[in-house]
Amino acid sequence: MPTPSVLSYPTIKESWAALGWFILCTIGIALVVLVPLGALLHQQGLAKQLTAAMVSEGGLVLTIWWLYRRTGAARWPHFAWRGPRASWKLYAWLLALVPAQLLVRTPVALLSLPNWTGKTLHDWANYPVLAFGIGSIVGPLLEEYLFRGVLLRGLLRNYSPWVAIWQSALLFGVFHMNPSQSLSAMLLGLLLGWLYYRTQSLALCVSLHALNNALAFFMMRQAGTAHDPEVAIQLGTANYWAVVGIAAVVLAGYLWWFQRFTSTTSSLAATV
Repeated sequence: MPTPSVLSYPTIKESWAALGWFILCTIGIALVVLVPLGALLHQQGLAKQLTAAMVSEGGLVLTIWWLYRRTGAARWPHFAWRGPRASWKLYAWLLALVPAQLLVRTPVALLSLPNWTGKTLHDWANYPVLAFGIGSIVGPLLEEYLFRGVLLRGLLRNYSPWVAIWQSALLFGVFHMNPSQSLSAMLLGLLLGWLYYRTQSLALCVSLHALNNALAFFMMRQAGTAHDPEVAIQLGTANYWAVVGIAAVVLAGYLWWFQRFTSTTSSLAATV
């Protein structure tokens, strides 16, 4: 582990502070953008959703910029868009991995956790082009840059792989600030973190994240509602558990193959 004088950004304490800065930046943008425009234009429909997108994604951009300014280039993690072992095979297998891991995470819905953003998701579903653009393109790019490209990469330099991966996944779950999404997002964050650790490829993580969101959005649209992707599935039935079981086998098979395929990849912690 590096000595304290040369620790990369972030430490665990700094990673929690990063989440705090995101909340502050989002509140700041909302006060500057959402409140004034809402009062002046009495926003409805698409204009309201565009403003909400400006606040949410603008909060991420401002957070990244502010963290870089506070940290400085010397400690800021520098990542490669494509890792040394990010072959086309890894991307091809995402077509099986994405639905499998999404199905394996659906039992979280059986916990009946509070859903604080149900109405927001419902409103977004009325504007599929905007929802797809933000949820499946802009959001995954910014979130993966922050959570895997910056936070996880820096944590991997300072701590053991599993400490770093669990911490980044926990932050990713809390970041969603909605109990019904946070646990599922944390599980997704564990998978994304492990993939990043094994490949050092941010592009692979962005691709998985984008496909995950696109499939979840498609499932919501097919169900005729935007509450959660799980509503498209009859939870708790025998057929449901059979499908989840098959998905778990597919996911386990992929992870086994992926472990072997990347077995010669130098770990990020060992190469910096």
